[in-house]
Amino acid sequence: MLCFFAVTCNMKKNGDEMLNFYLPDLFNNAPLICFLDDLVKHIPDWFYEDVRIGAAYGSFPGAIWNGGRVVLGSIKKKEMESMIKEYNDRDIAVRYTFTNPLIEEKHLGDTYCNLCLERANNGKNEVIVNSPVLEAYIRDKYPGMKLISSTTKCMEDLDTIREELKKDYYLVVTDSSLNNTDELFSLEPKEKIEVIVNHYCQDHCPRRRAHYNAIGKAQLEFADLDFPECKYTARSFYQIMDNHSFITTDMIFGKYREAGFRHFKVDGRAHGVRNVVDSFLYYLAKPEHRDKVRLIIYKEIYKL
Repeated sequence: MLCFFAVTCNMKKNGDEMLNFYLPDLFNNAPLICFLDDLVKHIPDWFYEDVRIGAAYGSFPGAIWNGGRVVLGSIKKKEMESMIKEYNDRDIAVRYTFTNPLIEEKHLGDTYCNLCLERANNGKNEVIVNSPVLEAYIRDKYPGMKLISSTTKCMEDLDTIREELKKDYYLVVTDSSLNNTDELFSLEPKEKIEVIVNHYCQDHCPRRRAHYNAIGKAQLEFADLDFPECKYTARSFYQIMDNHSFITTDMIFGKYREAGFRHFKVDGRAHGVRNVVDSFLYYLAKPEHRDKVRLIIYKEIYKL
């Protein structure tokens, strides 16, 4: 990867009051995320105040521990190392989505997945977990990785979430069904809570856990996903604004920030360019600058 945008302007300083946004997909969207990071840092007037890209989440292709989306393929070690360094040099964490719920003891010796962690185990990077077996393994073998409790655990019960927040996790990603509810705002500590702001799935989806299991099976077997087509995940970014769980920018920079929330996950792995760009700009760029930034991105990154 390269530094796509080099200008000399006053850069924002990070601090406790910064709002952290976590963007998909660390592999396929790497050029976009790095370019956007340059813009946010060097032309801050185009973007909301005190925002930063805290992490790029996802998986290098072909990792059987990956969950949430099927990501097949492969990558060479040097390219992996280069991408991790590029992100870390920008103060952006690489966040692995190792949330496959079907991981067992027999899968822990996977050479490729261990390589992913070995190269990122420097105290700067993170891994989202679901499987207790895999979580215990990572805690023991890769203590430099910050662990995050995954939304794929499908926790909607408040007592269960409160117990999760007491555990030794860097962050806990809550179920989007709690978004914009008094129940979510009752949880503490808020600085340990990460909310998904634009979940493409339907609110309270009854097939969600089964879907994650099917994705995990496909990832383990390097196979096509065998699951009934879901009409909800095919919706555009602007269509999902009708979801009760959708969190607007007014909410983020208003009541969420005032309540102490600092961590916001933007959904969008495996989504098309338009959805990804629209969601990134909605949450980071000021409304009056979005079209300008969008045109620059399409020209510089996608050559359109």
